[in-house]
Amino acid sequence: MPMDPFALLFESRFTWAALVAALAGLVRGFSGFGAALIFIPLGGMLYDAKTAVLILWTIDAVGTLPFLPPHLGRARWREVVPLLIGSTIALPAGLWILVHGDPYWMRWAVCGFVLLSTLGLASGWRYQNEPSPGMTLAVGGVAGFFSGAVGIGGPPLVLFWLGGQTNPTQARSNIFAYFATTTLTSLAAYIWQGIFTIPILILGLALVPVYTAALFAGDRLFRQTGETGFRRAAFWLCGLAAVFGMPIWN
Repeated sequence: MPMDPFALLFESRFTWAALVAALAGLVRGFSGFGAALIFIPLGGMLYDAKTAVLILWTIDAVGTLPFLPPHLGRARWREVVPLLIGSTIALPAGLWILVHGDPYWMRWAVCGFVLLSTLGLASGWRYQNEPSPGMTLAVGGVAGFFSGAVGIGGPPLVLFWLGGQTNPTQARSNIFAYFATTTLTSLAAYIWQGIFTIPILILGLALVPVYTAALFAGDRLFRQTGETGFRRAAFWLCGLAAVFGMPIWN
């Protein structure tokens, strides 16, 4: 990273980062998840996996603020809280991987997990029984570990909610509520690990306007599109991001 943090904003890759942030925001506003599935692989191609994770944290923490009040009110906290407990327990282990892992293999792990998660989400699989407390904590743990390691905590949650009997609108509110809370725990963990830097923060803040505008556009699309349409669009975008984010392209 350049010594002058503002020099980052005048690099050619910043334009590409803005386009990736817009696509990630559109998907996040549309489906309630998926920003990491888009931004981490493609942002990792522009910078590196760790920088992409921190930029995404910045733009999502600021950009989603206008959306939180209604979703926090509609969320089923009896389902969200056990997931948060499991996530908080497993997050430090994921952060250790983020700080000490090999960026090359981390990118393979990110893209592979994204692709497998997308295929799982698109399969249409459902479970009929009420999830046990142990299962709920385990899902939260997986989400927290992957969120810390590669910045992708959404797919396990979406599989958990949409794999059962929760309708997409309710799952979307639950996911917004979950990430609103984990945003705070992630910030504490990032500060504790000392991995947040001024250049990354400035870069993230510069991308907030385009990400936020895309969130509003995605939210409007969700209100105008049926369940099948929004699922299909999100899955295709996530799958393409995983494929083109693989290290074989550079």
